[in-house]
Amino acid sequence: MDSVRSNYQKIYEHLGQLFYAIAAGDNTVKPVEIQRLKDLVNEKWLPLEGTVDEFSTDAAHYILIVFDYLLDQNTSAEAAFHIFEEYYKDNRDEFTATLKRRISETSIAIAHSFAGANQSELKFLTQLHNLMTDNNVVNQIHG
Repeated sequence: MDSVRSNYQKIYEHLGQLFYAIAAGDNTVKPVEIQRLKDLVNEKWLPLEGTVDEFSTDAAHYILIVFDYLLDQNTSAEAAFHIFEEYYKDNRDEFTATLKRRISETSIAIAHSFAGANQSELKFLTQLHNLMTDNNVVNQIHG
């Protein structure tokens, strides 16, 4: 159980990195992007599974915890995306097709939450798509 808890917590921490990168892609995080992420965490991520940490905090809240920390630290979107990218590459097998779909949907919703996605946000969405697209997923969709 502890390994399951730590796996989800790690994934959620890195999703906080990714979602921050998407929101900060244009060098500013707007309040509407933060609110949209909070809504999406409550609607889509909290119900996903029931993992909690040693303080009984649902692991999905780590998305927001990391996001808020990066915002407070004024972290660059590129640095945050790179951290997610490295984690994804090292743990590719933990990302199921369903999880990838949810990540894509959340990322797109964040990017479109303020006057549509701009060029910087689209760049990160494209990088994310390229990162998460592999032959296994393509074969499942087209095969």
